[in-house]
Amino acid sequence: MLRIQFRVHLAGISAQLFAVEDQVESIEIDNALPVTGDAVFLFLTVQFDSEVSEERLSNQLPNLQIVDIAQAEVNEHTYYLGVMADLADASVLSLLTENQAIPHRIIGKNYHLDVMASVRDWNHLKEVASTIEDEHGSLELIGTTQTENIGFPLGGNKIKQSMSGKLSDEQLEVLEKAYQMGYFKVPQEVTAEEIASELDISRSTLSERLRRVEHNFCALLFGPRK
Repeated sequence: MLRIQFRVHLAGISAQLFAVEDQVESIEIDNALPVTGDAVFLFLTVQFDSEVSEERLSNQLPNLQIVDIAQAEVNEHTYYLGVMADLADASVLSLLTENQAIPHRIIGKNYHLDVMASVRDWNHLKEVASTIEDEHGSLELIGTTQTENIGFPLGGNKIKQSMSGKLSDEQLEVLEKAYQMGYFKVPQEVTAEEIASELDISRSTLSERLRRVEHNFCALLFGPRK
């Protein structure tokens, strides 16, 4: 099995959201549920640069039915949206599933979509890429990795939304950079000092943010249930 990463131009609901007056920094499709006909119920995580309201978004997105909107606890400019849309508004997702590829992550930022998915083999990759290119005009393959495990499909990792709503942008940045540089691998591939240097922060600031991440993660798992 191949884990693939590719990039395409914005389309559908992502393009619509990036066109609103309130500046959108990123959009991620967390889950999708098919509805009768050609409709789909999408769960989105959207990062704005300021606070927004459901009424304001609804006025700017007349073709979307916003069913629910919730603000993240820590990142006040992050919102979780539940929207009813046409299947064509999630064309990358629908093309992947129609061609029996497994979507893992679809995120829009910097006016393009970054996608992670799994395919059976190289021939399957060619089929999927050709279909998406026909629909979107182009596809930039960023990377491929041979894997034996499917991993979490889109919507399968329930802890992601729970954690992202309880960590600040600074904590998320530290956690992501530490993961990408191999800090959590055994043996470690990078030192804390190297991560701090990469982020242009002190070693003590890095340690403090990582401890807060660990605390919030443990609180999510073992803390009292409200």
